[in-house]
Amino acid sequence: MLFYLFLIISLAPQERLEYDIKYGPVVLGSMVLERLGPESLDGKRYERLRAEVEIDEHLSWIFWAKYKFESWCDADNWLTSRSSKWTREKNYEANWRATFDQENKLARYDDGKEIVLPDSCRDMLTLWFYLRRVNWYQGETLVINSHIDRRNWQVRFITSGKQRVRTKAGEFDCLIVSPATTGPLGTVFISEDKQRLPVVIRTRAGGLTVSAYLRKIKRSL
Repeated sequence: MLFYLFLIISLAPQERLEYDIKYGPVVLGSMVLERLGPESLDGKRYERLRAEVEIDEHLSWIFWAKYKFESWCDADNWLTSRSSKWTREKNYEANWRATFDQENKLARYDDGKEIVLPDSCRDMLTLWFYLRRVNWYQGETLVINSHIDRRNWQVRFITSGKQRVRTKAGEFDCLIVSPATTGPLGTVFISEDKQRLPVVIRTRAGGLTVSAYLRKIKRSL
């Protein structure tokens, strides 16, 4: 049986994780994940998260893009409350914002569209941070509902092994957490120390499977 760790892990209120995005040995761009610290809205406490992804047009011969994500999630259960995405690709631009009404199971977009949500749903940015809060045991599984790019996904994650990973940020003993279902999410290598760092994150961009390798860790009070 899989146990969930909802205790506060030892992270500073603000955290910035910087990554190199690679396709094989080639560095294609960069990614930043930020935990900006808690905010109070309408008397409720939320975590505010941000991510920026850039595929450098000078290095990527197939595809280039810039993405900015921002999410607010309930500080108690890490379910998404608000989400936004800013996209600039070679031949495409888009911006949207959405509120996640978890009680009524609806995602309401700023263009007026509403999409029915499954129970206990998270967007991709919140999900990346939430995976750090799970008390993973090798060989166990976890099913998570997510809503990514206007689509609902039920992702079954499995811990398929352990691996020692070296990046510019250091050397880490990691658990390998992989999706066992089809979807936009890839494998995450999570450090086994108390920080539960996402040392390597794999995802899809422009038809390619790329990996983000942790380069630098910054924290402030």
